[in-house]
Amino acid sequence: MRLKKPHISPGSWLLAVASGCLLTLIFPKSHLWMLSFFALVPLMTAISNKTARESFFLGFAAGVIHFCSLIYWLVPTLHQYGGLHPVLATIILCLLSAYLALYPAVFAFLCRKSNFGPAWFPIMAACLWVSLEYIRTYAFSGFAWGLIGYSQSDNRVLIQSADLTGVYGISFLIVLI
Repeated sequence: MRLKKPHISPGSWLLAVASGCLLTLIFPKSHLWMLSFFALVPLMTAISNKTARESFFLGFAAGVIHFCSLIYWLVPTLHQYGGLHPVLATIILCLLSAYLALYPAVFAFLCRKSNFGPAWFPIMAACLWVSLEYIRTYAFSGFAWGLIGYSQSDNRVLIQSADLTGVYGISFLIVLI
């Protein structure tokens, strides 16, 4: 049995890339925290009429764009302080980004695979996102960099709830909205 090659339109790829870029733009250095509430909208739009397999690839693309642009600083750090050749440091960045991109890919896959219904979907998607962030934080020695809840560090009103819920509660609220 041959696997059918996924057919994903250029527009869907563009939406996934837009989501990856928005996910990076929401972090504190750019002061665009308000975009966090819309960062996943392009990805969710792109996967809305796709198969679960195609959704996985779109989520992976969004994740690669997001993590390559978010943790770009690894290349000069590994080169300058780790003594690695810039090419090797870039390969490490790409491999780490590919690993981290599996989490948005699984999120997109499970969102399409699930049958929660429109009433439960926002809550279940938020639970799924936060669960994957939690796993990413602690699996394989963890990588907690870039949790979506951290984007709200400049939002003095919303960040107050982190005292009760932690960063995962903030992430849940962002994805829920």
